[in-house]
Amino acid sequence: MQNQIIDQLTTASTKSYETIKSLGEINSGAIRKLTDLQFDFISTSMESGVDQFNSFSSMRNIKDIFAVGSEFTSENNEKLKKITRQALKIFSQASDETRNLIEKIVASKVVTSKQAPAKEAPVKVAKKSAAKVSTKKST
Repeated sequence: MQNQIIDQLTTASTKSYETIKSLGEINSGAIRKLTDLQFDFISTSMESGVDQFNSFSSMRNIKDIFAVGSEFTSENNEKLKKITRQALKIFSQASDETRNLIEKIVASKVVTSKQAPAKEAPVKVAKKSAAKVSTKKST
């Protein structure tokens, strides 16, 4: 009986560890991708700022400055939209992977519970032991 309980606890611990490890891999992968995306964002912003500064430094006409500024703003907005779409894709992938992991766990629990017959013997033994303890306390 004890060996069976130890085996069940070992199996449960192993499955829990594997689940947590899988979830950690999903999270670390998403964080790694988001970090790379942040560096892309910083690089894009810096390059855009330098290009804009270089363009403005040679201009003397306010009309030209506004036209070039508007063009840089449009280009920068497109780059930022692309980065935002990539971030949403990363979050969506992590969400899908997590959902698949949870579905896999739930499916394995359902199969396991259908395969294992319900045992009431430990409950009966526990009730008898509790009854003995309560009668000893009352005497």
